[in-house]
Amino acid sequence: MLRKRILFLGGAYAQIPIIREAKNRNMYVITCDYFPENPGHKLADEYFNVSTTDLNGVLKLAEKVKPDYVVAYASDPAAPTAAYVSEKLGLPGNSYHSILNLAHKHIFRNLLKSNGFNTPRFEVISQDEKVLEKLRGMYYPLIIKPIDSSGSKGISRINYPDQSLQAIRDAMIFSREKKVIAEEYIDNQIADIHGDGFVVNGKLVFTCLGDHIYNGTVNPFNPKGTLWPTKLESKKVNEIVEHVSQIIKLSGFLNGPVNIEARINIKGEPFVMEIGPRSGGHFVPQAIELATGFNMVKAILDVLLGKNIEIPNYMVKPVAYYAVHSNFTGFLQSIQIDNEIKPFIWEFHQYIQPGEKVNSFTGANAAIGIIVFLFNERKEMDYYLSDIERFINVRVLASK
Repeated sequence: MLRKRILFLGGAYAQIPIIREAKNRNMYVITCDYFPENPGHKLADEYFNVSTTDLNGVLKLAEKVKPDYVVAYASDPAAPTAAYVSEKLGLPGNSYHSILNLAHKHIFRNLLKSNGFNTPRFEVISQDEKVLEKLRGMYYPLIIKPIDSSGSKGISRINYPDQSLQAIRDAMIFSREKKVIAEEYIDNQIADIHGDGFVVNGKLVFTCLGDHIYNGTVNPFNPKGTLWPTKLESKKVNEIVEHVSQIIKLSGFLNGPVNIEARINIKGEPFVMEIGPRSGGHFVPQAIELATGFNMVKAILDVLLGKNIEIPNYMVKPVAYYAVHSNFTGFLQSIQIDNEIKPFIWEFHQYIQPGEKVNSFTGANAAIGIIVFLFNERKEMDYYLSDIERFINVRVLASK
């Protein structure tokens, strides 16, 4: 029997679980990106140095290697490429149009606005446009971000018009299409929600939502962790889930994981901020499996193979992920973990070793590693995660 061939767009640490699952199923694994040193490539049968955001480059590669499936796991930028190539070659997957509806921020905002969902006022700004004219009439503060980036890269908050030009220049660096979106700020005073869901035949069949925590020092919009389950009242959680379900149907997205971010503002109004057409990074699917028993990695491959997806009955266990990081750039000396918190560590995926360079935690890609915790109760989890840097001390020698 011929082995199924699968092309994974990316071979970073967070993508190793699905590469291993495919290998366990005796699939022929091909990986590509432009980081030959990424650890996932060592597990693959073949690796090609092609950018995961290069639509035509990946299409040519796929025509050459002839995969049965093209998958972008835990990667927003690669999701449109996987859909584009799969659609061109008639392979299983979501339509390119449906992925753009979710992955590109301005298209997503228009989808929400045109269908009556809560969404901030926004303007899309191209590289050559007169910024102040575009922003005239908007209420500050504004959030500035690239339309097609991820991992909190290029995001900033501006309080006054004279801050807009620099913020837009900074965001533009991270946009492949050289477009930036400016949104009126939505506060998160009641709740800031994050987690994953799973969709089968256009229906949201599984969700697990938790509470985001942020790094307030370097980039206040870059999450440093999530705690599951959310402490938000069930009525509001159900409202968010219902909105997400409706938006997914409108988008045309049919099968696979989604990464969900939502906010409840001071008035108690729910805002679905993002629905990424992929599972969460930072080993979020593994944390959610620990919390619920639902194996999202297996489900991703099962839905491609046309198998039934079974959702377990579960009560969400108190689980969290934490991105180990530094607030400044330098070289890692050590990571000291207090003995008091060690019993709750389920997994520790360390990306950077002592002596190697560490970047300031301005984006998700600057994490030193990811710790997944399992606690006995929510109160215990809140105690440790509310002051996590007291129990995990990162020592970095500042670079000159």
